[in-house]
Amino acid sequence: MKTTVNVSILATNYNNGKFLKAFFESIIESTVLPNEIIIVDDGSTDNSIKIINEFKKKINIDLLKFDENKGRATALNYGKKACTSKYTLIIDPDDILLPNRIETQFLYMEENKDIDILGGNVIYFNSETGEKLNKSNFPTSHKDIYKTYYKGENGILQPTILAKTNVMQRLNYIQIAPGQDYVFFANLAKLNYKFSALKQPVNLMRIHTNSVVSNINFASIQKIFLQRDKIFNTKTNNLHIFIYYKYLYFYRKSMLTNNKVLKYFFLAISVILNPIKLLKRLKHN
Repeated sequence: MKTTVNVSILATNYNNGKFLKAFFESIIESTVLPNEIIIVDDGSTDNSIKIINEFKKKINIDLLKFDENKGRATALNYGKKACTSKYTLIIDPDDILLPNRIETQFLYMEENKDIDILGGNVIYFNSETGEKLNKSNFPTSHKDIYKTYYKGENGILQPTILAKTNVMQRLNYIQIAPGQDYVFFANLAKLNYKFSALKQPVNLMRIHTNSVVSNINFASIQKIFLQRDKIFNTKTNNLHIFIYYKYLYFYRKSMLTNNKVLKYFFLAISVILNPIKLLKRLKHN
């Protein structure tokens, strides 16, 4: 029998039925099991509820349902209030946990009591072909994570986070898709909570055309930077925002296309727009 650790898994779901089997199986196949799985269904209209109920027979799932779609921020706030474990692990239900994620992050937090929020990296993969694309390169030290939030970018990738539950319950997410993750954790950084991240991947992250990030637009990025200026008392000009948006746009296109020529073309444009990202990747590899 597998060991159960003091971790609540929190996932919000909206019409991810076709991905849920792989998601739940990755939890079941983990080296240790969580104390509970809180999944908030945000008014799904597909077969999500049926699949979740099937897996409730195999693993400890607490299903919280909204009759209509209320938005990810509302679902996250509702779900994190229901978490009862010492730590809360956040993941999206279209991703796949790597087998040792729960155990590795739990032990790290137990051994590093000063850390409040722990992240990690992911391996991106094409949802249609299953092809592994590349690995994310998020900062690992508190200093670099804080600096990244200060710049208006995510210092930690939310679906890789394991955090102290009482810290997660300190603030509420605001409805500013897709910037709710940035605003929530940037505010925690401003409040001097301590961050860290593992260099190693903890998830397989699915790249598909229906994901929020794949459909991001300039107005959404602009909203994030407006929040950044509010949190850190800075002022970001629109040219900087536009260049960063185009970097994200072409980088995402490079991962979505199956055409090798277009892939490298889009990637080259993204590097030209944000060469610092490439330099950091080369430095860390």
